Amino acid sequence: MGRIKSWLRTMPLRRAFASLVLVMALLVVCVSSITIYACMTVQERILSSVTYIEGKNIEPEPEEDTYTIVITDEGKVTPGENGMLVMLSKEYRLQNLTWQKRILYYGAKVATIVLPALMFASGTIICARFFYSVKINQPLTLLLQSADRIAQNDLNFILEYPARDEMGELCRAMNTMRGDLLISQRETLALMEERRNLNASIAHDLRTPITVMKGYTEYLSHNIPLGRIPESALLETISKIEQATGRLEKYVNQMRDVQALDAIPVRPEICPLRTFFMEQEDVYDTLAEQNNLGFLMEIKDLPNICVTLDMTLTHRLIDNVISNALRFAQHEIRLEASWICNELAICISDDGPGFSDEALHSAATPFYKENSENDHFGLGLSICDTLCRKMGGSMILSNQPAGGASVEITIKAESIQECE
Repeated sequence: MGRIKSWLRTMPLRRAFASLVLVMALLVVCVSSITIYACMTVQERILSSVTYIEGKNIEPEPEEDTYTIVITDEGKVTPGENGMLVMLSKEYRLQNLTWQKRILYYGAKVATIVLPALMFASGTIICARFFYSVKINQPLTLLLQSADRIAQNDLNFILEYPARDEMGELCRAMNTMRGDLLISQRETLALMEERRNLNASIAHDLRTPITVMKGYTEYLSHNIPLGRIPESALLETISKIEQATGRLEKYVNQMRDVQALDAIPVRPEICPLRTFFMEQEDVYDTLAEQNNLGFLMEIKDLPNICVTLDMTLTHRLIDNVISNALRFAQHEIRLEASWICNELAICISDDGPGFSDEALHSAATPFYKENSENDHFGLGLSICDTLCRKMGGSMILSNQPAGGASVEITIKAESIQECE
């Protein structure tokens, strides 16, 4: 039985059902045929027990096999030759049965109709119950239990049903959906946690300029009416308030830019790859000189091809990474670019102190900064990460073996043709 169930579980539902129905139908036909034959045999034996001798119904003796008269189907008695077999009509034999045998005869006759019908009905029920228990019951129970757990927001389980039929596919689809919901749930929780951290960071960063502005306004409101503030001190205080206001305005603008990144469309255009970098080399070299640093660009591995690339977003991406490197580099900033399988890889490194362990994991988080005392808002690498993902790429932070930080960004692009 176990092998039969295992065999049925490997079959599709339609094929398994057809196989069970065919086997059950053959079994019902065989048993019904045997039953009908047995009932007809009983009827025949009951009828054959009736004989006629001198107008009396008697049971034939075992050794008698010949009679001297014949009774026709019309009920007429006809003398027969010696040795002729007596042929009794069915009506005659029925009329001369005892009441007990007549009941038994008609009972067997009814059984030839009722028993096959009962066997057919029983076979149908048995076939349906067996099919349900083997093919439907277990996966349906698993699906209902899984749906109930999902409704209760419990996604930490695995739905396993090894059968290779439609119910197995349905269970695997349910398990895939559960996995996707679990990933979505974790992403939602991570997003909520990130939003809470972002709100806390915003509140913390806004507190400093607001506190400064509040303190100076209170100072002015108490001392100006009394004439205690000389003009020079007043102008200095107003200047500090303007600085705090400017910092607050800059911070608000940065937040607006971050929120607007998701709405920025990606507009690829045809771009000569080597020319794109060569045109910016002087710009980045000038920025490095202003900070008493050197700048080295390595693009010798770039093929001379034209690609489809959003040059505006790519410029912004590189600018943000280099601006971040300018704050930490000690002597030099290095930019390397390469092209591999429709992917533009850009690695920007510096010879500064490198990323801390915490920064390697959190530097791309909005408003993250290791030193809370400086004027840096902690949005540069976060903006870079968002832009990379918008252009189908990624950003990886690492430290170089010889020291210094390295930011490797990849951007999806499509090669068009060789450039002249």
